[in-house]
Amino acid sequence: MNLMKKLNMLGLVLAVASAVLSPQLAQAHASLKNSTPAAGSTVSAPKDLSLTFNEKVEESFSAVTLKDAAGKDVATPKPHIDTADVTTLHVDLPTLTPGGYSVQWVAVGADGHRRTGNFNFTVK
Repeated sequence: MNLMKKLNMLGLVLAVASAVLSPQLAQAHASLKNSTPAAGSTVSAPKDLSLTFNEKVEESFSAVTLKDAAGKDVATPKPHIDTADVTTLHVDLPTLTPGGYSVQWVAVGADGHRRTGNFNFTVK
């Protein structure tokens, strides 16, 4: 019975430790906070696409792809980190014609974990 009490206590300690550490671990990955243009927005042709994350992102391992309404890649240079804010990636955009666009992003945070996402916007 003494062994059983020890195992129960160990299980309780592990459960508490897991509950305490899980929110911290979940927040350790780069997540998109906002973008310009914003997801779902309709805008005049932007010159720049910016993605702001909840933590510093690693420029050399992060990527942004822009596709037009037909699903064709729009040629853009590699994204670069904002010199004033290491949580923001910028992509210089060519002149965009009116229509729908899809953004796919890959962000690697300081912890080395890779996150992906996508959103759409429309150029009027």
